[in-house]
Amino acid sequence: MTVSAPPDVTLQARQARLLRVTLWVMCLYGALLGTLNLTLFDDPLIASFDFGLTLLAGATLFLSHRNGRLQLASWLTVGLLIAVLSAFIAVSSGGNYALLWVTVLPPLAFFLLGSRHGAWVTALFFAAVLVYIWLRLPYFQPRPFGIATLLNFAEVMTALWLLYRYSEKTREEAWARLRHLSHTDPLTGLWNRARLDEALAQSLALGRRSGQATAMLLIDLDHFKVINDSRGHLAGDGVLTQLATRLRDTVRGTDYLGRWGGEEFVVVCPDTPRKGALQLAEKLREAVAARPFQPDIPLTISIGVAVTDGHLTAAELLAQADARLYRAKAEGRNRVCG
Repeated sequence: MTVSAPPDVTLQARQARLLRVTLWVMCLYGALLGTLNLTLFDDPLIASFDFGLTLLAGATLFLSHRNGRLQLASWLTVGLLIAVLSAFIAVSSGGNYALLWVTVLPPLAFFLLGSRHGAWVTALFFAAVLVYIWLRLPYFQPRPFGIATLLNFAEVMTALWLLYRYSEKTREEAWARLRHLSHTDPLTGLWNRARLDEALAQSLALGRRSGQATAMLLIDLDHFKVINDSRGHLAGDGVLTQLATRLRDTVRGTDYLGRWGGEEFVVVCPDTPRKGALQLAEKLREAVAARPFQPDIPLTISIGVAVTDGHLTAAELLAQADARLYRAKAEGRNRVCG
């Protein structure tokens, strides 16, 4: 059993994607509102502001696409958003709950600029908004809850929903990637020793509860030191990678395969009695010996097999498998001992 890697999407890639989406939304939103203000509401002043937003967002989008400077484009986008929000609040005089739009800045600023710069930008902007509210307090008048207010609520909640969903998805992918890397051997792509320890502990615990047998196959590549000494460590790494592929292609779907360290590999076989474990070990040995490794390196493996019904600890099972592997090597290598 192997675990596929999560999508290798970097934070920079997701920042760039959010940046592009934000700028496109600004472009389209500004063009739409500008057209409406010019044709339906006969307000050329507000329309010019909307079209200006479209031009600035388009210029930033072009700049980010042309030179690929993500950090500069991120700062320009956040600055553009602050300018848009400030102008919108000033033009609307804070009416129709327009101040709700200031809540859109923090998730975008934190995601694009990082926690440090995002915190400072957000704090300064919020301070400026508070000063504006304090200065405007004598002039605020109660207004009815109309369609404009409803639209502001709907648009702000939609924007926040999209931003937080995107941010949380990015965090989940980063965590999945980190977890995968912490459980994976970087050379072979198989599970590493830490993940094998977890799988073995789980299988032994299940065996103690159900009485099922758990088998461990400890595999060692014969004469691997000769390869490293005669052909170099790069050739040795290539052999280990090819060996991992052959083992992975041969084990069953219920088995746990990983690299134990150096040229040693381990297969943990849940619900597998001794006979089944020996058959699998022999199958693995034959698969490795059947054809040489590239470039034309004939190699074999020795395997020690240990089986328990759950009464042995992981350390005791490993000690048995190690002793039998040692015996297989002492008896001439290229053999299974169980």
